[in-house]
Amino acid sequence: MRVAWLFLALAIATEVAGLTAMKAASASGSYAGHAIMYASIALSYVFLARAVKTISVGVAYAIWEGSGVALITLVSVFVFGHALSGREMLGLSMAIVGILLVNAGEAPEEEAAGEAAR
Repeated sequence: MRVAWLFLALAIATEVAGLTAMKAASASGSYAGHAIMYASIALSYVFLARAVKTISVGVAYAIWEGSGVALITLVSVFVFGHALSGREMLGLSMAIVGILLVNAGEAPEEEAAGEAAR
């Protein structure tokens, strides 16, 4: 089970790397940046596919997408100098709360599955 969460974390990290490369490549027109973007996003899907072998697809996708949005927003602010509006901050906060709630909802299912297997 822990390996699945590692794959999910890798999926999130490679998605954020790919989107960051996309922004950098679009600003510079770099072909290498585009190649990094495509490779990172493809690798993100590979890691996500590995994660959903164990984690339910709805939970994994919600965490992957929500965390990706939150992290790429932080990258946008700290790396690219984007200033967040009040609405964007509210939306980001809601995304984080949603991720926490989805993750909290998964815990009882995991325990029940573990007990049923015994």
